[in-house]
Amino acid sequence: MKKLVLLAMALPLAWGSLHAQSQELFQDPGFDYWETGKGQDTVTYDDLTDPFWGSLNFLATLPPEMFTGPVTLFKDAGRSGEADDFAPRMVSSSMVFGNSDAKDSASAHNLFIPGVVGTITVDIANIDATLGYPFTSRPLGMKGYMKYAPVNGDSASIFVELKRYNEDLGMSQMIGRGELVFKEAVADWTEFDLSINYQSELQPDSITVLFVASAGYNFDNFLACQGQLGSALWVDDVQLYYGGGDTPDPSANENAALAASKLYPNPSADGRFNLQLSEACRVQVLSISGQLLLDQEMAAGLQTLDLSKYAPAYYVVRLSNENGSAVLKAVVR
Repeated sequence: MKKLVLLAMALPLAWGSLHAQSQELFQDPGFDYWETGKGQDTVTYDDLTDPFWGSLNFLATLPPEMFTGPVTLFKDAGRSGEADDFAPRMVSSSMVFGNSDAKDSASAHNLFIPGVVGTITVDIANIDATLGYPFTSRPLGMKGYMKYAPVNGDSASIFVELKRYNEDLGMSQMIGRGELVFKEAVADWTEFDLSINYQSELQPDSITVLFVASAGYNFDNFLACQGQLGSALWVDDVQLYYGGGDTPDPSANENAALAASKLYPNPSADGRFNLQLSEACRVQVLSISGQLLLDQEMAAGLQTLDLSKYAPAYYVVRLSNENGSAVLKAVVR
């Protein structure tokens, strides 16, 4: 299994407090865990399992009397080329909103739909999307890898924004923001480095991360989105990074030997995993909401991890000993 890339999003060292801080972790920074959904007319599509990452593939599930929604997020091979390494490909597309049998009538609206993955949830009733995810740290920026194949001069956007709700104003205010716009094709995996510029000393309470194949997006109003059909953006192995000060980089305490431990089969159809431990360690399993499900000491070697009594979902497996810690990902189908 591909080695987990830990993100410096204040992964808590005191895991008893994980429930309050679990939102600080990109649980799938390598975009390796996917699930298959069913849309209209036997159309199937892939979406990321990690609830942090959203897409617009939900549009493909809506009834045809509303419109025929496109699939805009696809599962491709990751940059390492390994069999279990994947990366998202976002492809801009279009659809007709309204009566699909009246595409030329005033009752139908042709919508351009940008390919996107990020902290986004579709609100089809208002023809817009909700952005953001709970988050309370102040990273300096975000790094990762990308490729881009634009159509007819289109451009792509990689965007991060941190906000905090102001009770006096009754709205969220921007704390920090950063954006990279790519106007040229990028054929090979290329590292990007996005710096976040802060305009306030306050701690944020939410973060928005977007990877968009067409930079002319407007998720406040899909009718205003602009771009070119077929523009495609790939990303992989993203991480927020921090400097010194009060926010430590959790990867500094990573135990490389534990990180090389194997968990298989993964995903598991019945919730039972083989856990090949390189060192004796404490094994903790937590739900994505931070609930501690298992906590026990295990010896080095092949062990059994039984999550069969839990619902199909994504789970965090933390390994720790006196030499440091590591995190694995377990998916029960």
